[in-house]
Amino acid sequence: MKQIYIAEPYYSVCRYIEETLAKHGYEAWLVGGSVRDLLIAGRLSDLDYTTNAHPEAVQKIFPRTVPVGIKFGTILVLYRGQKVEVTTYRADADYEDGRRPNTVVYAQELAVDIRRRDFTINGLAYSVTKKQLADHCGGIDDLSRKLLRTIGDPMQRFTEDGLRPIRGCRIAAKLGFEIEPQTLIAMRQCVQITSKVAPERFFDEWRKTLRMKNRRSYWHHLLEAHILPAFLPHIAEAFTGEPRDQFLREIDHLHLRTMADYAAAVFMLLQIDDHAKIEQTLRGTKFPVADMKLCLNLLESPLLMLADTFSRIELKRALAEITRRNRVAHMRFATAMRASRQTTAGMLPGPVRHARQHASALYISIRRSREPLDISDLAVSGTDVQALGIQGRAVGDALEKLRATVIERPELNRRDELIGILKVMPSV
Repeated sequence: MKQIYIAEPYYSVCRYIEETLAKHGYEAWLVGGSVRDLLIAGRLSDLDYTTNAHPEAVQKIFPRTVPVGIKFGTILVLYRGQKVEVTTYRADADYEDGRRPNTVVYAQELAVDIRRRDFTINGLAYSVTKKQLADHCGGIDDLSRKLLRTIGDPMQRFTEDGLRPIRGCRIAAKLGFEIEPQTLIAMRQCVQITSKVAPERFFDEWRKTLRMKNRRSYWHHLLEAHILPAFLPHIAEAFTGEPRDQFLREIDHLHLRTMADYAAAVFMLLQIDDHAKIEQTLRGTKFPVADMKLCLNLLESPLLMLADTFSRIELKRALAEITRRNRVAHMRFATAMRASRQTTAGMLPGPVRHARQHASALYISIRRSREPLDISDLAVSGTDVQALGIQGRAVGDALEKLRATVIERPELNRRDELIGILKVMPSV
């Protein structure tokens, strides 16, 4: 067995959980993705424990708890700034809605609890105090083979919980694993159950791939498992020909920071430009409103209209059309998409990198110069304009004309200069 090392503060927290339960006659095992990530990467992702203690007992034993999922046997234990989910052993139960069991049946043996879980690589358990690894489902072999396989009958596992196929696609992509053939077939056969998953849950799985290195594999697995059309039909339709090839070639190389960036990149790479379809896709997956608005805004960015080579003043004009708070996001997105387009067109990496650096240098120069881009940057205000007898909507029009003037000639942004321009300005 590969030697397992747990760094602080997690080691002390794990010992505390296990020793505290042991003092009261119970056992506890670190379980699931926590153990999987320990064996693969040598680090913990979450602190998830399973135990033969019932939730009421867990609440009595530990001084600081939160009953986050007590209906399903889960208690959150708080210790030294860490949150540890402690869940009672469970047995298989009947499922009707493809998401939650109708009843919760507690078990007394670890093996029983493991056999009702989703994938073999998530069915490993480890005791920190005993330094013992428990494998009741062949998870170690599947880890070595880099294979994602369900515990037991895949049809049963996916019928119980329609989210499992989506989660499986993400886990396989994250780890660089293949999906075992029978597991993949079952994913396809259970699409009707998976399609009942709440859009918010699908979005959450999508969101978890934002920082992932193997985003390409995630989308490939979703398509291969026939899941993509169930949640993103317009994106699934576009997965063909050159747009598909460009998407699969470029999606892993993009530096995406927000879900707005991510979604906008998907639409652009797949050449989806129908506004109604884009908005329907975002609303259908319950995209957060702020991210949805920014995504739609990015897809109409003036920066995307610039030629591959552009001047400083051309960049300034485009930036002036974007609200101040969104300029960084627009610049980052447009630069990434331009590099993607250039790569697809056959431009060599050196020139692509040079183009990115040139665009970045121009943007930094504009920001550091603090040259005026917004009406709020003007050396005069609406009150100054009104003092010259300009009233109503004409005030805003006058300020807009002044803004256009100082964008071209920032040296004119002085109060006396702008007042002089206003005095000779044609009626607005």
